[in-house]
Amino acid sequence: MSSDPGVRAGDSDEALVARLEGGDPAALRQLMERYRGPLHGYLCRLLGSSDDADDLFQDTFVRVLRHAARFDRGRSFRPWLYSIATNLARNTFRSRSYRDAVPLDRPDEDGCALVAQLAGRGGAPGDAAERSEAAGVVRAAVDELPEKGRAAVVLFYYQGLSYDEIAEALEIPVGTVKSRMHNAMTRLARALAPQEELP
Repeated sequence: MSSDPGVRAGDSDEALVARLEGGDPAALRQLMERYRGPLHGYLCRLLGSSDDADDLFQDTFVRVLRHAARFDRGRSFRPWLYSIATNLARNTFRSRSYRDAVPLDRPDEDGCALVAQLAGRGGAPGDAAERSEAAGVVRAAVDELPEKGRAAVVLFYYQGLSYDEIAEALEIPVGTVKSRMHNAMTRLARALAPQEELP
């Protein structure tokens, strides 16, 4: 039970951070519960390991607790949270290598999935076995992306963040997000080019 009866399920993230800054542990519990699925899912997809995602999820909220007073009230909480999680994941990337756990099948701004774009399928109905094979090739290619491009791709295709939200989460301009996405797509397309040339 909350030590502050003012904490309600409908409180905004930002209101909960303000309560957390005031020393209310119930606000932290509520934020953790609210983001358990989305943030843990992001970390799991980014790292490819549920155990590592568990650790980074906890570490992320330790940082939220420690730095609640630094939270800019003019910002949204969600990109700030993902910024913390992404920075922690970067440290993990520097020392270990991960594989993606699920296909990159979220449609982009033109309504076409990454796997379909890179495999030249254009989202049209086709052989499921071919699409599955293409998804595996794409996952392997994503593993080879530099960490900055990989983070942008995973935030967009897996987590559903907009370019503006990615910019805020990664603390870079929107133009840089677009550039990283473009470069990542170019690298992925190049990695798949030999596959496309086969009969």
